[in-house]
Amino acid sequence: MASLYTVMFELAEGEITTKLDQFFQKYRDRYPEELMDIVRRLNSLGKETGCTENFFKLDEGLNPDDMVCALYDVPEINLRLYCIRLDDQLTILGDGGPKATRTWQEDANLKKEVHAMMDVSMVLRTKLKNGTIKRSANGLRLDGDLWITKT
Repeated sequence: MASLYTVMFELAEGEITTKLDQFFQKYRDRYPEELMDIVRRLNSLGKETGCTENFFKLDEGLNPDDMVCALYDVPEINLRLYCIRLDDQLTILGDGGPKATRTWQEDANLKKEVHAMMDVSMVLRTKLKNGTIKRSANGLRLDGDLWITKT
């Protein structure tokens, strides 16, 4: 139904991780049940439902066109996973954290993670527009220059 990507980056010389791995590493001890719920939802998105809007809190970035959203959490659970939802078929997973404030702007960690996804979104949209990244015919794969380098 859908493809789920994540952002890969280098921590140190030769040490590679992803934003999603980082998310799970940070919260596995404090929020194991919530993380399992997120894994189940991600599995469902990929195999059963697709990435339809009703599974996400849209417009979490500063501008609607940055496509940053949060995977909806179960009521009474406030662990946020920030994503870039391109459409029903493709979402890029990031990092996040517990939401203990009214808005993500009031929390240093959430603010950092939303801004990181906004940065990825800006580069991704540019590459899609200029053709250095293209969608596969079925819409489930990104092909081309998927590298984003920090300047």
